[in-house]
Amino acid sequence: MRVLMVASENDALKNGKVGGIGDVIRDIPKFLSEQDICVDVITPGYQYHALANPSTLIDAVDVPFRQTNERVDLYYLEQQSSDKIGQYVVENKLFCQGQPGQIYFDDGDDKPFYSDANKFALFCASICELLIGPWQNRYDVVHLHDWHSATVLVLSRFEPRYKAVEQLHSVYSIHNLAIQGIRPLTQTESSLRAWFPTLRYDESILADTRYSDCYNPTRAAINLANVVHVVSPTYRQEVIQASDPDRGFIGGEGLEQDLQVADQQHRLVGILNGCDYTQTIPPIVANKELLTLIKEQISGLHGVDNFVRASHFIAEKRCQQWQQHNASGPLIISVGRITEQKLKLVFETSESGYVLDDIMDNLQRFKGRMIILGSGDAQLEQRITEVMKRHDNLLFINGFCSGLSDQLYVNGDLFLMPSSFEPCGISQMLAMRAATPVIAHKIGGLNDTVIHLHNGFLFSGNSVNEQVNGLLEAVTLALTMYQQDKVQFNKLCQRAKAERFLWRDCIDAYISLLYQPSMAIPP
Repeated sequence: MRVLMVASENDALKNGKVGGIGDVIRDIPKFLSEQDICVDVITPGYQYHALANPSTLIDAVDVPFRQTNERVDLYYLEQQSSDKIGQYVVENKLFCQGQPGQIYFDDGDDKPFYSDANKFALFCASICELLIGPWQNRYDVVHLHDWHSATVLVLSRFEPRYKAVEQLHSVYSIHNLAIQGIRPLTQTESSLRAWFPTLRYDESILADTRYSDCYNPTRAAINLANVVHVVSPTYRQEVIQASDPDRGFIGGEGLEQDLQVADQQHRLVGILNGCDYTQTIPPIVANKELLTLIKEQISGLHGVDNFVRASHFIAEKRCQQWQQHNASGPLIISVGRITEQKLKLVFETSESGYVLDDIMDNLQRFKGRMIILGSGDAQLEQRITEVMKRHDNLLFINGFCSGLSDQLYVNGDLFLMPSSFEPCGISQMLAMRAATPVIAHKIGGLNDTVIHLHNGFLFSGNSVNEQVNGLLEAVTLALTMYQQDKVQFNKLCQRAKAERFLWRDCIDAYISLLYQPSMAIPP
């Protein structure tokens, strides 16, 4: 069997990822290859990877796009490839907005996905052109990841030129249903009609359910793929239900009816992502050594924006304060993207300001500290910085450094992950691998990995207010156990460390549930 993986990120390449999807695309091919399955992975090169890695230009295709032909070059990345794994990128000037290597481009709230939609529409057309040209009859399965690759299925269904692509067994993986890549059907140069002017399509399959004049690539792929895959069993149950923000529940995000149909047709599968347990990271024993490492990383993160520089300045001062006064209490860690999904609950208002203020006040009573590492939404970054100004026991490192995150996982006493929704999550697995118990919301992949009072601490609630109260209670419970019952806390740490979410087990499910055509009903 030969599989083509199509994605926007790939952590097998240096600077090839932004989020967890990059880790998945890095790991899956390695474990599939151990089962004698050949895997090729392809992403845009973003005007970076073909130059930054040893590569060979092996082909080029002319892609019909916007009433002209765009030349797209295909590069083979030699160093990252092996006998059963091929790493490829395609290059075109449209694949780079901003700095070379920048994967996603933010056009602002008034033009969501404008530039990225153009880029990934051409990327999808390039894949189709390769599959009827140089890669004709090469693959048994095409595995598409998130909205960035979804238009492959639209072109294969509705563009006669690509009919042969439709014969391939197709798998569509949803890593985050909250990001759907919605763009207008017409009326703008970043629209389905502008990209493919002669395409005749069925709007009932690919129009957004809330905005009928818009193209929703995620919905289209759900309706067109042979198999739809979500990244945990609990998330599979959540996405077939309607979202209900009033009670703090995030479900199908407008696509629950399409997902219900896929479920009824036995095309919807939930498989938990895995974690790599071959990597071992020794902790930094001395607190001052960890703070020295943090200061070194902060010095390399100074950005252009004045506020970002201000957050780094405060963080450097906080490191100096901490170096002068060692703490005896617990260290809570939080590592991840600074987004509403991850942090909405801690920024609900309270008498102290935000719920995060309440957590810091509570932590102070235990003589504890918190370190937050991440970047993302500028407004949320500002809020965290404001809380850091108010609380001497909070350090916010506004950026991301993989080496530093590894050290935080192994040096923390508790890991906080209060996501409003979490399709799978990798951070909780990495924390548990490092024997750091997780405080988490009982949803999605967090529910499938963390067991309350066995290997971590869970909270829940039928409203946002109940969830906030549950979060605060879980933090207090964890801190109390850490301080007053070391024996029980250490047992919980060891149980967390002993958990195994193996890619090998996931791959068995991939092969039997995703890649076998007989398992799926064609849409």
